[in-house]
Amino acid sequence: MALEVFNGTSIPRELATAAMEFLWAKWKTLHSINDLTLQRLTEECSYPLRANSVHLVSAGDDFVYTYYGQAMRDATGQSLAGTLVSENSNPLAAEFGNVYRQVAKKMTPTFVRFSGTHSRSGQLWQCLVLPIKLAHGGVMLVVYQEQISHNTEVYEQLFRTAPDAMVIACPIANDVGHVTDGWVTMMNDRARELLNFTGSIGNLRLNKLPQFAGVDLWARLYAPKSAVNFIDIPGFHVEIMRFPHVFGLKFRAKTVEEPDVTLVPETDFSALAET
Repeated sequence: MALEVFNGTSIPRELATAAMEFLWAKWKTLHSINDLTLQRLTEECSYPLRANSVHLVSAGDDFVYTYYGQAMRDATGQSLAGTLVSENSNPLAAEFGNVYRQVAKKMTPTFVRFSGTHSRSGQLWQCLVLPIKLAHGGVMLVVYQEQISHNTEVYEQLFRTAPDAMVIACPIANDVGHVTDGWVTMMNDRARELLNFTGSIGNLRLNKLPQFAGVDLWARLYAPKSAVNFIDIPGFHVEIMRFPHVFGLKFRAKTVEEPDVTLVPETDFSALAET
């Protein structure tokens, strides 16, 4: 089965989001006092519930989409309002139909997780299906959905533990637009080790680091792509990495044999004197 379905009494803690926990708790409270309606469930809330929600109403053994939120339209490139679930061309539609029927039958919330055909690489969908009994005996389903990406935490871990020493900074410009410094936004473990820096990078400017104090490398940040992206500073070789809104510095310590300044070797005229 392509869907991962949880029919317990709560959302798995490692998967829960604040909006889903809020909806689940509010549904249980309103259901217990027999005051559960769509308006009561979604009112007085700071979360973008409508944009991320799909509403369905039972139609015999099928369900018709009555509302399709803007965030869902943007993510899928379509709006299914007014159509039946059985008419949906999504490969997972039949499995969702089974989930919807079970929720409507048992009248209990269900948490579903899946990787859909519209998901970007590395992203999952999570949705909470909440049933509401209608006056005429039918059932409305409020399906709140979120797209989840774990890319950020993976990238941060890879950056932090990378063998290359790297610092990421956001340019600081003067009144005429010339970059004069940079706010340090990221520094990995290897960089901290080489720079002997153990403090917080909060409010840290690059030129406050002793190794970069007074170093004028800013003109290289916006040099032509064909320009050399390397520069030497005392004790280090530095590679400049240019991004649209930030810049990176990847550096390594020079060996004892490597001078800080490249010297021109002296010419030996002794052989000429002998001739």
